[in-house]
Amino acid sequence: MPELPEVELVRRALEKEVEGASIEAVAFSNFVNKGHATSRKTIIKQDLDTFHSNVSGATIRKVGRRGKYLYFIMEKSDEIFHMVSHLGMSGAFFVTDSIEAIADRNYRKHWQVAFRLEDGRTLSYCDIRRFGEMLTVGRMGDFPPFERMAVEYTHPDSLVDFIDRARAPANRNKAIKAVIMDSAVIPGVGNIYASEALFTSGILPTRKAGNISVKRLMALHKAIADVFDLSIENGGSTISDYRGVSGEKGSMQDRFHIYQKKSCSSCGGPVKTKTIATRNTFYCTKCQR
Repeated sequence: MPELPEVELVRRALEKEVEGASIEAVAFSNFVNKGHATSRKTIIKQDLDTFHSNVSGATIRKVGRRGKYLYFIMEKSDEIFHMVSHLGMSGAFFVTDSIEAIADRNYRKHWQVAFRLEDGRTLSYCDIRRFGEMLTVGRMGDFPPFERMAVEYTHPDSLVDFIDRARAPANRNKAIKAVIMDSAVIPGVGNIYASEALFTSGILPTRKAGNISVKRLMALHKAIADVFDLSIENGGSTISDYRGVSGEKGSMQDRFHIYQKKSCSSCGGPVKTKTIATRNTFYCTKCQR
């Protein structure tokens, strides 16, 4: 969390706010500075001086998304590079006049990186739980997670690619929930939307991927696409920490059918839970098989 819909909503907001903006200065929080000094886990996944030197004075040409990652196409001295960011569990970007202008006190307190834009505004990355990450790379292919990632669910080849990868020998004996949470099969599916899509398609999350027919995998792919689109339409899911660039919460959580439910929204029976791929999974043994 956040998953693909929430990251896509952040991308769309940042696209409007910062594309074409130049970065005048970059500041790091005490935690980031001290973390690098003591080798503690920190947001910036490369040498601080290198990151600072690369980003300072650069212009943001485009804000994109790949799976659950944001990437910023940057230009500096006629050279193109990329800044990649993952929001982790509680990361958020805000565009305000200053860090002090961030409305949510908890996020304001836990700012990590502040990009001062040439127009006077500040693009802040805040992360309460500090599981996010940020770094610069020359090309997209230089970032290993992008290299292994399947095509996006909106790509014309996504359905065929998804079926081939889900039924590959390496995935055949894995629980289908674990398989669809692998970005090498389909990008962007996390714990919440995996449970929702499997419920909608009537597939037990524990079922081995190799035992699921092509027809049912097609239904699952459609369910993933549909739940992504529905979530984007409803501002994403705010379970605890997710916020949009303007600080807004999403309402997709009000439309969940199975995730964190006690009783099935379809048959009324008890919802079962099981740990799959280290995450708590919600399902109905009557409606899913």
